[in-house]
Amino acid sequence: MSTTRRRGRPSELRALSSLYEATRAIGMSEDLDALLDQVLLRAEELTGFEHWAVVLLDRERSELVVRRVHGPGGWQVGVEGKRLPLDRGLCGWAVRHGRAVRVGDVDHDPRYVPGLEGARSNLVIPLVVGQETVGAINVESRQSAAFSAEDEKLLTVLGAQAALAIVASRATERLQLRVRELDALFQISRLVSSGRELDWVLNEMLEIIHKFSPAGKCAILLLEEDTGLLNVRVARGYLDGVVGMSILPGEGITGRCAESGAVLLVDDLRAETRYIPGISDARSEVAIPLVAEGKVVGVLNAESTRTAAFSPDAVRLLEIVAHQAATVIQAMRWFLETARLASTDPLTGLANRRRFVQELGVALRRAERYGERLALVVFDLDRFKSVNDEHGHEAGDRVLVEAARVLSDGLRDTDVVARLGGEEFGAILMHTGAEAAREVVDRLRVSVAALRIPLAVEEGDVVLRATLSAGVAAYPEHGKDDRQLLRSADRALYAAKGEGRNRVVVGALAG
Repeated sequence: MSTTRRRGRPSELRALSSLYEATRAIGMSEDLDALLDQVLLRAEELTGFEHWAVVLLDRERSELVVRRVHGPGGWQVGVEGKRLPLDRGLCGWAVRHGRAVRVGDVDHDPRYVPGLEGARSNLVIPLVVGQETVGAINVESRQSAAFSAEDEKLLTVLGAQAALAIVASRATERLQLRVRELDALFQISRLVSSGRELDWVLNEMLEIIHKFSPAGKCAILLLEEDTGLLNVRVARGYLDGVVGMSILPGEGITGRCAESGAVLLVDDLRAETRYIPGISDARSEVAIPLVAEGKVVGVLNAESTRTAAFSPDAVRLLEIVAHQAATVIQAMRWFLETARLASTDPLTGLANRRRFVQELGVALRRAERYGERLALVVFDLDRFKSVNDEHGHEAGDRVLVEAARVLSDGLRDTDVVARLGGEEFGAILMHTGAEAAREVVDRLRVSVAALRIPLAVEEGDVVLRATLSAGVAAYPEHGKDDRQLLRSADRALYAAKGEGRNRVVVGALAG
């Protein structure tokens, strides 16, 4: 960090005029970096030196951060963003003591830490507001004794104005950040009432959160209660194949975060032997537990290709939005579980009649719009009442559960199977005509007839058996709406019962 005098020293009047204009310009800057650029440009105008730097104090880490650098020759490449120990160098001394330091020959000052190659003299002006020092202006020169008392005086006045502007700018930044934070919390909270699927909500949530990640690379992992695994549900900027990946609690940084329930921050992943790759050339990572009602429900993970990318402020902000996200995720899970229970038969786990009728309406609208086929099937277990009468309702329940399992296993994932009530079941076979449906249902009938359901009773072991009858109605030939199809399928079932049971009958054409 060096400078060379390029032009003559301005007259006192010109210097005062330039100083006045400089302080006015500094106060008009819109953001912190623009403000610091103005400081350095005005400092150069006042003194004629070329190479400058502004370092700001990071109190959380007791370090100085090189925030802005000016000067020709590209010497500043790699300097901006560099962190300097507060207890070393002339900048550190000036900031710690709140006093300017002017050195005519750096070779004879043990406090000096080399900056620009060949530097001989150094001037550091602390940026002080009241009792608080926020940073320093640093200028070096390859000339010995390059800086005068007048340079120090001018830059001290400029530095005082710059310090006030920096404090004001930081206050404005904090206020703007708080507004963004509150807006993010509001947007996340609204997702719980969106009525959408959980993965959609998680994607929207991550879209909001990733704006607060310094690198914009983040992921949400959820802890699945049935498996105990952390599953990557959504991600931004991560490697292909990360979404869907599972991690054991305690495995890697994210797994350890879930296990401990504590925030884990790693400033340099090169020293982390248990790191599980999430992005290419990762250098730092933060994992924040998603905690709802004292329970870890997942992890918010963020990574960067820069070392020490996550400042305390960035981590704090991610913690705040993570807490809100956890609350929404837990509420969504409760909502979805409540909806599932409201549409699920508690004995068999199949859809209930209400859900079945809803799914039929959706399927018919789709079939009408796209010219697709579908078949509606109504099943009934034959002589089921006699099982309850002879062996009790527990035995009847076992028959119902086994029959439901056969029907569910024998149909495709795209089909819908439900318990309509008592011993009656229903199914919607997508993209299926009447004859194809008859063949599928007949295979199911044979599978149910092959069931052997053991039942332990006081007199000895009893093996229960079951058969079913089924009626099939196809869209559009047997009906064009749900009532017509259900009526046609019911009539076909009644005919199957009348013909001796344990058989499949296709409904009559609608006329």
